[in-house]
Amino acid sequence: MEVTMDKPQVRISVRNLVEFILRSGDINLSGYVSGQSMTEGTKIHKKLQKEAGIEYKPEVRLSYKKDYDSFCILVEGIADGIITTDKGITIDEIKTVRTPLEYVDEDYNLLHWAQAKCYAYMYAFQHELGNISIRLTYYNVNTSNIKYIVKDYTLSELDTFFGELLDKYFLWAKFEVSHRESRNKSIEELEFPFLNYRKGQRDLAAAVYYSIRDKKKLFAQAPTGIGKTISVMFPAVKAMGQEMGEKIFYLTAKTVTRQVAEEALQLMQQKGLDFKSITITSKERLCPSRTRKCDAEHCAYAKGHYDRVNEAIMDIIVNENIITHDILDAYSNKHMVCPFEYTLDIAEWADCIICDYNYVFDPRAYLRRFFEYGGDYTVLIDEAHNLVDRARKMFSIELTKKAFMKVKKEIKSKAPGIYDALNSINKFFIDLRKSFSRKFEEKVIDLPVEIYPHIERFIDESEAYLIKGGDIPESFMELFFDCISFIAVYRLYDERYVTYAVREDDEVKFKLFCADPSNILFNICKKMRASVFFSATLLPINYYKYMLGGKEEDLFIRLSSPFKRSNLCLMIQGKISTRYKDRENSYKLIALYIHEAVKQKNGNYLVFFPSYEYMKNVYKLYTELWPEEQTIIQNDSMNDEEREEFLSKFQPRNDITLTAFAVMGGIFSEGIDLAGERLSGTIIIGVGLPQLCLERDIISRYFNDINANGYEYAYMYPGMNRVLQAAGRVIRTESDRGFVLLVDDRFLQSRYLEIFPPEWNGFKKVYSIDDVKRIIGDFWRNEY
Repeated sequence: MEVTMDKPQVRISVRNLVEFILRSGDINLSGYVSGQSMTEGTKIHKKLQKEAGIEYKPEVRLSYKKDYDSFCILVEGIADGIITTDKGITIDEIKTVRTPLEYVDEDYNLLHWAQAKCYAYMYAFQHELGNISIRLTYYNVNTSNIKYIVKDYTLSELDTFFGELLDKYFLWAKFEVSHRESRNKSIEELEFPFLNYRKGQRDLAAAVYYSIRDKKKLFAQAPTGIGKTISVMFPAVKAMGQEMGEKIFYLTAKTVTRQVAEEALQLMQQKGLDFKSITITSKERLCPSRTRKCDAEHCAYAKGHYDRVNEAIMDIIVNENIITHDILDAYSNKHMVCPFEYTLDIAEWADCIICDYNYVFDPRAYLRRFFEYGGDYTVLIDEAHNLVDRARKMFSIELTKKAFMKVKKEIKSKAPGIYDALNSINKFFIDLRKSFSRKFEEKVIDLPVEIYPHIERFIDESEAYLIKGGDIPESFMELFFDCISFIAVYRLYDERYVTYAVREDDEVKFKLFCADPSNILFNICKKMRASVFFSATLLPINYYKYMLGGKEEDLFIRLSSPFKRSNLCLMIQGKISTRYKDRENSYKLIALYIHEAVKQKNGNYLVFFPSYEYMKNVYKLYTELWPEEQTIIQNDSMNDEEREEFLSKFQPRNDITLTAFAVMGGIFSEGIDLAGERLSGTIIIGVGLPQLCLERDIISRYFNDINANGYEYAYMYPGMNRVLQAAGRVIRTESDRGFVLLVDDRFLQSRYLEIFPPEWNGFKKVYSIDDVKRIIGDFWRNEY
């Protein structure tokens, strides 16, 4: 929405207006259109426009503004073509289809006519024409055949149609204008929701505000305890109230941090903020249907969804502000609409969207309605250190022979075209398997360009098959989406990628692996108004700034810890090697250090290990030596219930000691908040290096060639981030006190010491069990 000198102006495209007001019917599988098809459709449009002759004027921009008492609606769009002949003017609307053209008639899709009628009215009104023609041009992508359907209209007919369309949209535009006015007034009056700023909060909030104002990218190293969420959300909201930022996207890697963002907005709402947000939950978690099939035949929520959804949207946006999972669930059940599609539509009317990284960055899952071309958006990226590996995963794709063979067997009698495409793909995998000299081997290979046309054909045939409907195997849909992802990633492939293949007996697979996601992240973020990357552990900053697509001119702020340094007792045992070859000899000594550290004061303690195997071996020995002690251990596949049960053991206590064994980089090493007496200390075994594997070696070799920092970028920096995150569990509030014991001789090497955060200065070296007893004992005795 824009505010002109006269009155507020609501802008909407012809396509969005038509699809929003006139949509009806069911959700069905034929709605799955790949990015491949959309790109193909654009190419076909340009081809037909080029071949149309001198009478044909392509890509004509049109607009129409209608005034109401307190605002106006501006409708804009681009007509595919205007044909001018002696007989008059014809508006051409091009549509690509896979349906055989004999089944395409003038009632094939009424939205096609509606879109063209809007363009026809705009053009006829602008040029004072009494009559105008519309031509729908249907191009079948499978046969390359074309069918034209032409109808004539009077200006009066089109005026009635277009006027009724705008009158139906009037209530939505009125809501938008009213909400914007109320929201901006509440933002203007909004004060910081706490009596005082914590140390560092004002500096962080100011840096975020200026980055939004100046349309800059900001990297913020903000230690635990500053209150990062409110410090970035508050200035983003204030900037929005000054028309700086159309929407805020708050991105997280974990569900728990989404709840923290919701709580920050609720806190501001209690202070008078009139603001709307929606939290996007994954389709799998929201789906109310056991079958997980998005079609009217299998899901009552999909049947008639579009007949009910607009009423459902208006109901929730009028009555709710902070729309959480539970609120969304209640309204979707009330109106019997698909909760996931409902969420995406509500997002159009929300001021803030809280969601996972993939809804902005993942080429196969991003919110196309917002990020196809970008917009005046502020993107706040929480725990931004996680985005490096998440980006690698999002921008990579793996295909396996087994997946294609499974679908080939299931589809053989149902779709000959798909079966033939799968045969060609299978031949590629057989040839790839023959290229290995051993039955179990992995190697780097050239980009397999020869498989691309076969994947394209599989997608084309599959889309035609989906349009027909019928029984769709789950394995088929999984493979279909994987192939769409392959095309998306293939188009991103450049010198920052490496392809590798793996043979495991008869199975063979290959992966397009993104070793360096920085350029893709840069290109996505440059479409936004401002991007703020913040975390307690963006160290070393040059590494994260590069990996997250930062440039020399981007802003950076580094804040110091708001807590007293004396509240943390940091020790390093720099004589024990936890390298893989030395681990077996370290079990007993490590167990002794753990035991001595935790027995100095009753409480709860976390011990972090670099691997499950290492953890289990030390745990086994520890429980044999001290069977009377209370201990728990992390399993390698814990669900949400088991995770909550594990954390529930951490209760404030002074009668017994609980020692919990966990894995660095796992679900308990970050994103959990064990404040006060819930956690008294942490022991970290090893420097957290990721496990040796082909992908890590690829990253190492790549960055050795780029900047000679291959080992650091592949292993050392990611490992140290795990250490910092694990250590950050101890001091969560101003009143917290506790110790961190680092165990590994590498911690005392200069290259590790150089990347220690400032609050780790003044650590104590530990040379013996007695040192641990003395240092920790003194620390607890000085508590009072």
